[in-house]
Amino acid sequence: MSEIELHRKLLGDGLRNQALLAALKKVIRPGKSTVTDIGAGTGFISFIARQLEAKQCTLIEYSDTLALARELARVNKISGLHFVQAHSAEVKKPPKTDIVISETLGNFALEEGLLETMVDARRFLAAGGVMIPCGLRQFVAPVFGSRLQDEIDVWPRVGFGLKLTPAREASLNNMYVKWVMPADLGGDDSHACEWDRIGFGPGPDSAQPSSLRTATLRWSVDDLSATVLHGFALWWTCELVPGIFISTSPFAPATHWEQVYLPLLEPLRLKLGDEVELTLSSDTRPRTGLRVAWKTRLLLDSRAVSTQTQDISRGRI
Repeated sequence: MSEIELHRKLLGDGLRNQALLAALKKVIRPGKSTVTDIGAGTGFISFIARQLEAKQCTLIEYSDTLALARELARVNKISGLHFVQAHSAEVKKPPKTDIVISETLGNFALEEGLLETMVDARRFLAAGGVMIPCGLRQFVAPVFGSRLQDEIDVWPRVGFGLKLTPAREASLNNMYVKWVMPADLGGDDSHACEWDRIGFGPGPDSAQPSSLRTATLRWSVDDLSATVLHGFALWWTCELVPGIFISTSPFAPATHWEQVYLPLLEPLRLKLGDEVELTLSSDTRPRTGLRVAWKTRLLLDSRAVSTQTQDISRGRI
C-alpha cells in the first residue's frame, strides 16, 4: 500500500479522528501543553492539537510523508510546529513534552511496532506528562462459520489432478486481514476472551512491557454455540486516555481497521465434553519484525486428542 493510500484510509476514518480529538481535548491545556507526535504522517494529529491551542508540537516521521505534512501546514497556515525526519528511536536528545502521542496501530494491533515505539517514547515525556494511547487490550474468539475458511482454503478445489498440500500448508500458516461478521462467531461476543493487556504509560504496572506476548485460553464445548471450529478471530480495544477508546471489535461500529483471522489446518468437529485450548503468541522485537504463532489442542478429560501448530514464519514464501 502506498503512503498516501494509507493516510487516505486513516483520515477517512471519522470514528478514529473523533476519538483522537476527544482524547486531545481532555489533556491539552491551551497555551501551555507541548506535544510530541511520533509517526506523524501527514501531521493531522499535530494540526488538531494546535487547533486546540497546544503551545508547540514536534512531528517525528521517518518517511517522506513529512514533506507533505510541511506543505499541509503551510497551506493551512498552522504554525508552532517542529519537524524531525527520523525514526523516534534514532532521536538522541528528545525534547521533553507534556503529551506524547503515537497512533501506530495495525489490524493486528502491534504489527507496526506500537509497543516498542511507546516504550521508547517515554524518553520524550516530561515529568507528570501523558502518553496517548495509555493502554491496549487484545481479544480472541473462536470462529464457527466456514465463510472465512472457504475464502482462504481454495487448494482442495483447484483440481487438474494436482496435489497442492505443501502450498496449502504454507497458506494456512498465515494470518489474514478480514472483515469478521458477528455470525462468524455465533452471533454474539460471549465466547470472546481477552488474551493480552498492555499499559503504555509510565508506572510500576507498565514499566517494561515485553515484545513477547503469549497466553493460553480454553473453551468448553459445553458452553459453545456450534460444533465445528474453523479458526480464530482477533481484534483489539485501545484506550487513548482514560474513558476514550477505539475498538476493532466486530460488534463495535466499523473503523478503517479490519479484524484478523487465524485459520486452522483442519476444522475441529466438537462434541460434548471436549475442550478447545489455544496458545497464542506474538513476537514484535525489531530483529523479528512480526511473528504470530498459534497452537490449538482438542482436549478430552484434559488429555490432548489432537494438536495443530501454526506459525506465520512457515507461511512466508
